[in-house]
Amino acid sequence: MIVKEVLASVEVIPDPYIKSVTYAKIGERLVKARDRNYKTAFLKALETAKEIEDPVKMFRALLSVGYSLHRAGLKSSKRIYQGVLEDSRILPPPQRDVIMATAARYMLALGEIGEAITYALEIEDVKLRDDVLLEIIRANTRMIEKEQLKVAYRLRKSKLALEYIEEEPHRSKALLEIIKAYIALGSYENGISLIRSIGVKEWARQAFKEVSFYLKERDVLGHYIDSLEAVAQELIEKFGEEFTEDLALAFALSGEGVPAIELIRGRENGEEVMTRIALELLERDHDVLPAFIAALNEREAEIVGRAVMNRILEKPELGNWEIIKAIGKSTPSEEIWAKIARYYVIMGELEGAMKIGSILRDTRLHSVVMADVAHHFLKKGDVERAIDAALEVREPKFSSLLISEILVKALEQELPRRVEQWKGSRR
Repeated sequence: MIVKEVLASVEVIPDPYIKSVTYAKIGERLVKARDRNYKTAFLKALETAKEIEDPVKMFRALLSVGYSLHRAGLKSSKRIYQGVLEDSRILPPPQRDVIMATAARYMLALGEIGEAITYALEIEDVKLRDDVLLEIIRANTRMIEKEQLKVAYRLRKSKLALEYIEEEPHRSKALLEIIKAYIALGSYENGISLIRSIGVKEWARQAFKEVSFYLKERDVLGHYIDSLEAVAQELIEKFGEEFTEDLALAFALSGEGVPAIELIRGRENGEEVMTRIALELLERDHDVLPAFIAALNEREAEIVGRAVMNRILEKPELGNWEIIKAIGKSTPSEEIWAKIARYYVIMGELEGAMKIGSILRDTRLHSVVMADVAHHFLKKGDVERAIDAALEVREPKFSSLLISEILVKALEQELPRRVEQWKGSRR
């Protein structure tokens, strides 16, 4: 009884479009509940839709009814959509384009990729058609990534949609989606090869990065480095030298330091580019920085190592021992080793800093390191070790002043304790 009352109550809705959609939604739910009143609901939905005077609203209502019919598993939905396809030809192109875009999106929501493409191709406005086709390809890629059924069919449909996308950046975005589909399927060579077809620099860079990262996550990047390098060189020729840095960064972020450096080495401002990339790696993913540093030659390592150590000393939380170790191995520069010693001091590794200081031949750097160590021993209250470190300072005048300062500060630290003890004994 309640079902019939609900159906009767729909009549009070004044807006015929909403009334039609409501009947259809009720019909969909009644089918799922196996209630025979679903026929009445859908019949009312169609009758109400056809009574709408505005043709655009009428077609939209019919599409919504068809959508509910399809969700309910009723085959009559396709006849409704076919009818809208034919009957809507009376509308001027801008209005019909909106109807066809709506039809395509309904079909897409239902997972009917082929049908969605059919309606999208009816759209005359190039930009709107490209927008809808791109939506279809993106949805198709998500389906491929989630399930392995009908993979060949879905990929074929994405390629079909791509053929009809005319303008950029839509075409490049669509190519990226198809590349993702290939990669998700494990067809890595096809995905890599397709990158070279992208016509917009921004999306070519994005595709290159995404493929590199995906292959790294799957632990197969090393098997495809040659292919990626070949594509990278083609993209540099296509988009210009400024693209080199983007591609090198993609390699570096993927943990492939050698090909990253080889792309940059020998080019104008190469060492400046290496430094920028190293600092970006430090900020974004410092776990991959040691491999990048290891690929540098001695001169490059000195320049890059200096910049990286300066940044780490400014923000010690960015550093870690793997980075420090990589920098130390890559260069004999005593200036950089002095900076490494400073990092040891900041991290509280005073013994390590003293060992570094003891092997520095440059008198000034040796003295700076030992003075730094001495001050930190004093802060810890270890006056004896502070004096030992100060005595290691090779410049006599500097050493004398440092020991004098240590002794005075040690006395300043001791006297308040003596006073407190003396006051306590009087009580």
